[in-house]
Amino acid sequence: MLESYFIVLMLGVFYGFFVGLIPVAGATTGLIAIYSFVTFFQDPYMLVVFTTAIVVTSSIGDSFCGVVMNIPGAGGAAATMVDGFPMSRRGEAARALSAAISTSWVNGLIWGLAVFLFLPWYTQIVLYFGTVEMFSFLIFAMVCVIFVSSKYWFRGLLALILGVMVGRIGMDPVTAADRYTFGWDYLADGVQIIPIMAGLLAVPELFSAYRMKAEKIQLTNGVIVSQLIDGVKDTWRWKWDGLRGGLIGGFVGLVPGIGGAIADWFAYSQTVAVSKKSPDKNEVPVGKGNVRGVIGCEGANNAQKATSYVPTVLFGIPGAPFEVIVMGLLMYVGLELGTPSVLADERFFDVLLSSYLWSLVIILPISYAFIKYAVYITNLPFKFYFWPIFASLVWSSTQYTGLIDDYIMLAICIGAGMLMKYLKFSRVSFLIGFILSYRLEASWVQFNSFGYGWEELVFRPLPATFMTLTVIALIWGLFFNKAKIDFV
Repeated sequence: MLESYFIVLMLGVFYGFFVGLIPVAGATTGLIAIYSFVTFFQDPYMLVVFTTAIVVTSSIGDSFCGVVMNIPGAGGAAATMVDGFPMSRRGEAARALSAAISTSWVNGLIWGLAVFLFLPWYTQIVLYFGTVEMFSFLIFAMVCVIFVSSKYWFRGLLALILGVMVGRIGMDPVTAADRYTFGWDYLADGVQIIPIMAGLLAVPELFSAYRMKAEKIQLTNGVIVSQLIDGVKDTWRWKWDGLRGGLIGGFVGLVPGIGGAIADWFAYSQTVAVSKKSPDKNEVPVGKGNVRGVIGCEGANNAQKATSYVPTVLFGIPGAPFEVIVMGLLMYVGLELGTPSVLADERFFDVLLSSYLWSLVIILPISYAFIKYAVYITNLPFKFYFWPIFASLVWSSTQYTGLIDDYIMLAICIGAGMLMKYLKFSRVSFLIGFILSYRLEASWVQFNSFGYGWEELVFRPLPATFMTLTVIALIWGLFFNKAKIDFV
């Protein structure tokens, strides 16, 4: 049994690292593409191992494209490009990659231990969550998704509402009657999550990457080892930048629905601010190819990935877009996150911790060794990646019935995703609304059925805390959210 688990872990490590190397792919696209293979996981805990390995290793792998090609492997690696690619132009690609890998790995270890080692004890928090607490927490999550994770808050609000409406398509849980199906029997069980994820998130990014032109960088073999060592030294020298980035990423990961990109940019902006107060006269400014810029944002990379598991596992509320896919995959094998059965499953937490830590241990030497060959892989024309990924997404999205209806639904979702991307409507807001639509509806019904009033949200400790945080998020999003990020 242990041998089988190790084989699955290694497959997840190599697959996740490879997906991370592909421009704009990352963990989300990589996880969507494996939906068709869920039936091969007879043991549900093997799927926990596989998905965890993908999340960990893709987070480290996606730095390669940003540094070498000036194209992010995923949204969370976009900030790394700002200083990483100028360093590559100067012939310091190996140094930038080494610093990125080292910083991401260290913070992944710190925050992974803080989360997964104590996650079984965190489940006690759920005992304090009744109807009012969960309702206020959902309000806080919705406001964060709308006003914090996008500077286009009004379009984010519309996208969220639309996502909730689409999520309510199918059978009414109260009357058992079909609703909003427009006579299309295919929608009787609701809209399936795979075409939504593939069409709204993955495919539009693939098309964008297909049109991108990567700048090619060459590595000088004679200096790779020395630059690798320099990158490790840089990680220690600027350790406070990396640890501060990890702290920011760890906090952002706890907030439902925000995701990794905002954590990276927040961490990067703080690095820029600190570097201006204590500039290094021997280095170029941060933003022009300074290794501190790489270290600052990479500190948030794996830290955010680790802490985003907390709201996902405890409450079934995704901490990031990739967690939506993890939830859906594990649900297929009977592990529904946020439910009492999973929260009481000690083996689930043991497998989650061990697979996370072993993935980190295995990927570090692989990443260092791969620096020498990074250019050869990442400089391949994107068309060699595009068609296999696109085919796997189509295949995964059309397994529900295997009929023409699956293809029609996927086409609708792709069209909606392309339109939302063009109009800068937050696709993540739509997705979070879609995923939480049932929970929102159930929580609202319970809130009213039990006779609770709005005063309960103000005078009970936890709800009052969440409502205060909601107001803070609302004010910040309206008046201070000046980040230069166009979120998906």
